[in-house]
Amino acid sequence: MLAALALALIAGCAPESGAEPREPDHPLVGVWSLVSWERRTPDGEVTLPYGETPAGQVVYTANGRMSAQLMRPGRVFPDTATATAEEMRTFILGGYFSYYGEYTVDPEAGVVTHHVEGALHLEWLDSDRPRSFRFEGRDRLILSTAPDPQMVASGVNTLHWERIPAR
Repeated sequence: MLAALALALIAGCAPESGAEPREPDHPLVGVWSLVSWERRTPDGEVTLPYGETPAGQVVYTANGRMSAQLMRPGRVFPDTATATAEEMRTFILGGYFSYYGEYTVDPEAGVVTHHVEGALHLEWLDSDRPRSFRFEGRDRLILSTAPDPQMVASGVNTLHWERIPAR
C-alpha cells in the first residue's frame, strides 16, 4: 500500500507531458494577485471590466502550468427564486472568469502564451492566448492582450499583477 501511495505521489509530481520545464527562479514562476485591469477599445475608450478594485490571481508553476481567476468584487448572488436566466448568466459570466492550461514563454519577444485546456468561456477551450509581458522590478508583472474577437467587449487589455510572497 505504501508503494502504491509513493508511486501515486511521484506520478502526481511529474511534469505534464509536453510541458516545458521552467527554472524555479524564472521571473514568471509564482503566484500573482490582480491589482488592476484596464481595457482600451479600438476607438480609444477606456473601461475597467471588473471595476476599480478587481480581484484575481494568476499562477505560473515551474513545470509549465498556469491558471487564472478574475472576478468583480462585491457581487451579490441573485435570488434564485426570482432571477431570470439572463440575470443568472450576467452574474456568472459578467463578474467571474477563469481558465487553466500549459504556458510557454518567448523571452526575446516578451510574450507568454497560455495554452487553454479548460475555461469558463467554452470558446476559449483548446486555444492559445498570447500576452505580452514586462516586469516593474521583480514583484510587479504587466500582461497585455491584443484585441480578442471572441470577447464581446474587444480591446487591448492591460492587467497589473503583484507577486504574492511565498510563506
